[in-house]
Amino acid sequence: MMTVRLRPSPGISTNSDKKLLHSPKHSKPTKSAASMNKTNSSATILLIQKPPLSITDYGCMKKKMVGLGKELRKLQGWVLSDVEGCCRMMLIVGMAGIGKTTLVKQVYENPHVIEHFQQRIFVSVGPQYQLKQILLLVLDQLKADYEEGLSEDSLSELVYKILFGKRYLVVLDDVWNTHISKELERFLPTEVNQSRIIITSRMLDFIDHGRIYGHSVEVPLLNDDESWKLLHDIVFTSSEGPVNFQLEKIGKKIAKKCDGLPLAIIEVGKLLLKTEKTVQEWSIIAEQEDPLVIKSDDNTPLSKALLLSYTMLPQYLKVCFLYMSVFPKGYEISRSKLTTLWAAEGFLEPQKGKTLEETADECLRELVSQSVVLRKKLRSVGKRTTKICRLHFTFRNLCVNEAKSEGLFRIIKKYADSFQADIYSQRRLCTHNNIVLGFEQVHTRMESVSGARSLLCFGPKQQYPIKLYLPFRLLKVLDAVSMRFYEFPHQVVELVHLRYFAITFNGEIPASISRLSNLEVLIIHRHHRIIKYSNSPVYLPVEIWKLHKLKHLECMGFDLPDPSPANDDSLILEKLLTVSGVGAHSCTKTILARIPNLTKLGIRIETTALENHAAAVETLSFLGGDQFASIYDEFESFKCVIVNPTLVRSQIVPNFPANIKKISLSGCGFPWRNMRAIGELPNLVVLKLRWYAFSGPEWEIEGEFPKLKVLLMEDLDIENWGAEHNHFPALERLIIRHCYKLKVIPLLLTDCGLDTVEVDDCCPSVTRNLQTKQKINRCCYIQIRIQFSGDE
Repeated sequence: MMTVRLRPSPGISTNSDKKLLHSPKHSKPTKSAASMNKTNSSATILLIQKPPLSITDYGCMKKKMVGLGKELRKLQGWVLSDVEGCCRMMLIVGMAGIGKTTLVKQVYENPHVIEHFQQRIFVSVGPQYQLKQILLLVLDQLKADYEEGLSEDSLSELVYKILFGKRYLVVLDDVWNTHISKELERFLPTEVNQSRIIITSRMLDFIDHGRIYGHSVEVPLLNDDESWKLLHDIVFTSSEGPVNFQLEKIGKKIAKKCDGLPLAIIEVGKLLLKTEKTVQEWSIIAEQEDPLVIKSDDNTPLSKALLLSYTMLPQYLKVCFLYMSVFPKGYEISRSKLTTLWAAEGFLEPQKGKTLEETADECLRELVSQSVVLRKKLRSVGKRTTKICRLHFTFRNLCVNEAKSEGLFRIIKKYADSFQADIYSQRRLCTHNNIVLGFEQVHTRMESVSGARSLLCFGPKQQYPIKLYLPFRLLKVLDAVSMRFYEFPHQVVELVHLRYFAITFNGEIPASISRLSNLEVLIIHRHHRIIKYSNSPVYLPVEIWKLHKLKHLECMGFDLPDPSPANDDSLILEKLLTVSGVGAHSCTKTILARIPNLTKLGIRIETTALENHAAAVETLSFLGGDQFASIYDEFESFKCVIVNPTLVRSQIVPNFPANIKKISLSGCGFPWRNMRAIGELPNLVVLKLRWYAFSGPEWEIEGEFPKLKVLLMEDLDIENWGAEHNHFPALERLIIRHCYKLKVIPLLLTDCGLDTVEVDDCCPSVTRNLQTKQKINRCCYIQIRIQFSGDE
């Protein structure tokens, strides 16, 4: 196994979490850019006569670039396009080591590009730049004569005069400050002569800035085939002939574990070059969880790139970032789970004018923006906001080792891990193999970890129950959703400091849960294979109303009980913001009135074959009238899923809070004529209609959806959709999936401001209609994605 070591970084100790939270937001540079340039060591601004040797050029082994063909064609086509206009800018963004500089260099050194431009300038900027130093570097590359001691304004004027009237290409590599685009205006002419500026950056915020100019490329990770090709090109020469089948199979497994990052593949390639090319030797590397171990005292290109991204994080983000490595490799981390854990761990304090949850959301946004956390899925509301994220294996490896060395948490994967000498001092334990917690010897060992504040069980879900021993009296966070319980672990109710409790359990929740007076998050899942034979509600204990600090409640298959007496003002959950997984019996006016600040409600209604139509319709009665709509002035999100609906249309006219922003429905069976009640909602932004949400062959829209930005239609029996552009004046994204009977999409593309249209598994006429409209109207700015399940 190859070990890549990083230089020591600012530490995070078990006693310094709060100190980190109150540290200055940005680290101050230890040297000025000028002094770093003079000493020529660790310089963040470099004088480069030619583009620097790219880290993906494999040192002296020049190879053809692997992957990024689409991005290369887009960039080169843009650079050489003959469209007249003011100097335009292209932004190239992506995580460290992904190949941004390599991509740009391919274009910069292209003979056609060299011939096309009268002046070419390539400057590496770095995170701590000074404009004056950049100007001096530019003048040096322009071979200009100038007097020493000129002011910044004089240098800007000189550069401007030299470039004026010339067609130039300027590359600013590794830019960290989005304000640099404004500073460029001071010394780069913007005349109409096809000049170009290319900026590379790890900061995804540049994409939003790029929309001003209309050009950006987010560099993707390599796919599995590209990863193997790059690794093969590094390790094997053309003279070696075909690769042994077994060796190639193992090599592809190793390449896949590099997670598509070119710089990681290069480091692994260097390791394999020093390793005998045998199945036995390569299998050792292939069987390891990660092909590289990244620690804190090596000086490889990969370690430098990762270290810079990590050390440039504000101090208050470092602990949040390191904490993310408690999740297993490849784990898809939901925004809601991550941010509630951050809050429960006490890592964050509310920013001025924001709730703790909003502060956590902002922290995640910053981590994604700086490309240390990868987005897996976007949310419907808010541009480029994350719903699902993950860590690249390189960053996760770094985080695990840094967190271990600083005592932030300890990961337990095997029996021996629980017997390490320093486990006594751990405040956070995370198991990736839940079976370990069932051993009696481990129970004895756990008694010595008296100061533990968190126990996170993220191992694979177990079919059989495991006895969970909880001797941690100071525990604040307990996540045991992946463990199966047939009896409620009554030790839990003794953990009076508990803020976050998540469990999988099918029985009754004891009334003694009210002893957890500090509980803020309660998550109760049920076993997957439980078959429901009755629609009779299963209630939480009435003592649940005594948990006055509760903010988030997720209880699959449970209902909130109707508290009594009705005039007891102590039975009100003022801090409760989100409720999900409950049934319709939790949605009476009496119950909802006791949750006055609720912003998100998700209900799940299970009907059975034994129920008649009248009983099924009754489950939806809470949506009619005003028992839901009249209680809340502001409401964020409502989701209703009916499992096994009767497929009989409900005649209920849904009535939602007037200022609701997001509605998601499935199985309700409303007739399309009742859609008007939803269309009249003035602030509705997202509407998701899934299987049998509305039923009937024709949807003729009356009125308009004034602020609707996202519309999803999935598994509906609609055939004809009558709509005009004025019905959806704000629509940005339209998704239609599995609507096999729908014949055409209405005339939305011509005048509606759509950004994206996605069509999956629909009638061929829909596809033809969509493509024809795009050609006729030349709506090139609309992203259209059409997919059929048979394509794969």
